[in-house]
Amino acid sequence: MTPLTSDTKQRQALIVAANRGPVTFQTAGDGSRTFTRGTGGLVTALTGLAGRMPITWIACARTEDDLNWGQGNVTVEAGRKPATLGVSFLSPDADAYDGYYNIIANPLLWFLQHSMWDLPLAPVIDRKTWEAWTDGYVAVNQLFADAIAEQVRANAEPTMVMLQDYHLYLTPRMIRSQMRPAERPSLLHFVHIPWPGTEYWRILPPAMRLAILDGLCAVDLLGFQTHADSLNFMRTCQAYLPRASVKFGKGRVWYRNHATHVREFPISIDVKRLRQFAQSPQVADLRTDLETQLAGQKIILRIERTEPSKNIVRGFLAFEEMLETHPEH
Repeated sequence: MTPLTSDTKQRQALIVAANRGPVTFQTAGDGSRTFTRGTGGLVTALTGLAGRMPITWIACARTEDDLNWGQGNVTVEAGRKPATLGVSFLSPDADAYDGYYNIIANPLLWFLQHSMWDLPLAPVIDRKTWEAWTDGYVAVNQLFADAIAEQVRANAEPTMVMLQDYHLYLTPRMIRSQMRPAERPSLLHFVHIPWPGTEYWRILPPAMRLAILDGLCAVDLLGFQTHADSLNFMRTCQAYLPRASVKFGKGRVWYRNHATHVREFPISIDVKRLRQFAQSPQVADLRTDLETQLAGQKIILRIERTEPSKNIVRGFLAFEEMLETHPEH
């Protein structure tokens, strides 16, 4: 990966590293390449900073068009005025990505952190899982670490690296290990999903658990959505991380001669943008159409992603129970 450069003379640069990028590219029928901006809270929260500092977003390519585009600057909507940020797509080996994403990150870590495993039966940590860990999760995290280190060295400004979520737990230690103290960036990591209590982390083999905790304790600032998640992380370090010194009152873990500060930073939706959209003519027309179509009817509405981990099956069971209990409906 060739590092992106910025002419912006500012005090600090930001690198965002996440599994998904802020945009997804598509090729139109006429051969032109367009992109759509991501709608998640992460994209909304961070693109607003693009007008204040140079930002490079490093992510895995999700489509062939992402891969063909590679890297460069894109201009996206960010509040009152557009913002320009650099985007660099990584292209891990297909088998490595499959192990990293489809076996380790999802479902192993995602289900573990949401306390959703049926423990008498799953998960099964077998040879395939270990291969996915070594050849997938570790390998892709190393790919991110190498790209981030290269970009940090290319930046003219002091750099802050903001790592995102459960896909990149190992990346911080990998960055710290390959960079001299004088060139290391400030490392931040935000975990968007819950961090369960210590007992649940016994599901993982000790080597995996240790690598995850060791990686996260290489950052300077570690953020969670709630205070309970922060406490659970520190308790997990106290229980499973040898020689870690945990100061609950200060929200700090001292490990390998380094202090990691643990805090909670709830990320909300873009309320202002949502309210503006709710008052738009487009929504008014849709509301009128729905009121006409559904006049005199009772409506049960569920809005969610159609995947088993979002409990869609349980929702149908609840609907079935309601119909049996209240047949008049």
